[in-house]
Amino acid sequence: MDLLDIQNGETKTLEFKKELPSDSSKWIKTIVAFANGAGGKLVIGVSNRREIVGVLPDVDIFALRDKVSDTIAQMCEPQVMFDIYQESFGDKFVVVVEVFPGNNTPYFIKSLGKENGTFVRLNATTRNADSATLDELELRKKRKSYDELPMFELDVNDDDINYLCDDFSKKAQIQISKEHLFNFRLLQKHENIVVATRAYAIFLGKHDYLSRIRCARFKGTDRVHFIDKKDFDGPLLGQIEGAYKFVLGHINMAVNIKGIVHDEVYELPTAALRELIINAAIHRNYAKSESVQVAVYDDRVEVSSPGGMFGSLTLDEALLGRSSIRNRIIASVCEKLRVVEGWGSGLKRVFGLCAKSGVRAPVFEEVGDMLRVNFYRPSFGGGENLAQDELKNGFINDLTNETTNLNAPTNDPKNLFDLIKQRPNGSYEDFAKILHVSTATIKRKIAELKSSGKIVRVGANKNGRWAVVA
Repeated sequence: MDLLDIQNGETKTLEFKKELPSDSSKWIKTIVAFANGAGGKLVIGVSNRREIVGVLPDVDIFALRDKVSDTIAQMCEPQVMFDIYQESFGDKFVVVVEVFPGNNTPYFIKSLGKENGTFVRLNATTRNADSATLDELELRKKRKSYDELPMFELDVNDDDINYLCDDFSKKAQIQISKEHLFNFRLLQKHENIVVATRAYAIFLGKHDYLSRIRCARFKGTDRVHFIDKKDFDGPLLGQIEGAYKFVLGHINMAVNIKGIVHDEVYELPTAALRELIINAAIHRNYAKSESVQVAVYDDRVEVSSPGGMFGSLTLDEALLGRSSIRNRIIASVCEKLRVVEGWGSGLKRVFGLCAKSGVRAPVFEEVGDMLRVNFYRPSFGGGENLAQDELKNGFINDLTNETTNLNAPTNDPKNLFDLIKQRPNGSYEDFAKILHVSTATIKRKIAELKSSGKIVRVGANKNGRWAVVA
């Protein structure tokens, strides 16, 4: 942890306390929330204004550490794994309680019980886990996924089986039989009775009314005035195809004439759009009574998926290629049907397609318990798209003497790409100061790195961070 981490404020995995509250309930719930998620750090000695006040001189540091350790041991169940250490900032020091993500979820406060004492992190806040989240934490402990649970109430009949076999055969371009549905774990046998799994119901469109994709075209850049809207329910693969075609119907297309051949070229790479919609449908939390949302605005296409990041996976790790699969059967079947490729490569492929097309890479962020992707439309011509246009048009670097620092060998800490690796929370101004160049030059060079697919911006401009993907 460095000064930039503190300057960028609290996050899903970072919380500040000016001093340790005497009321343990004011901080122990955050410890529990970190353990239920991707882990995190509680920093004592930093105010909510991001000021490093340090631990006061009259505080016995060893007594403080003992108090924290004893409180966590006495109040939390199951046992939370953590470490406590000090970090110095000039003549001040802070105490860091680092909590590691646990496998024994759900973690909860004993005195409140599991139902009321289980907490999770949503962005930079700690909240009580709702029933769907609590159920998912229980399944994580059992190493099970929601979509493999049996759905005894759903009748398994020949018409549905034949529909899935025919649909899957067309997608996979091989013959899929009823036996394959058992091998895919879509169907199970319980005491010689054929039982559907929830994945089977989801692929059929018979899981829940809200297991759908809701699409809308809005006028402007916010959700005020509808131009068009449509809900896609029914079989999952049909939902994906319907949402994909809806987006294509509401973004711009040009005709590229090559001799007698006319190529239709959309303003956003269609394969990347499709990948983002597929990911939202496959990795959403189907236990939540919410729908995947696909919204087209004047400036962007926005895809929102209920459930946020799964397990101990962070958004940064996902962008770097790590995967933690929420719906294992659905994901496995989609891979077998060639709807998706190998796990961990999807987002990198999206970034590569954007770089090849010369458009801005999508921006990923967690909004509450939703994972949201904003894919900005070049036709809108605002924000960072202008910076990319400058690059494409050969925008002249008026500070040519600054290229030495920016293009230093990769083992030189002055190299901008290496600096971004070291300081993912850094701002344009931070990089410019360290490299002794202008902010304008940093902006141009970062735009180049983004256009080439080597880095992406995670989260909002104010509190986001950089992630290196290549």
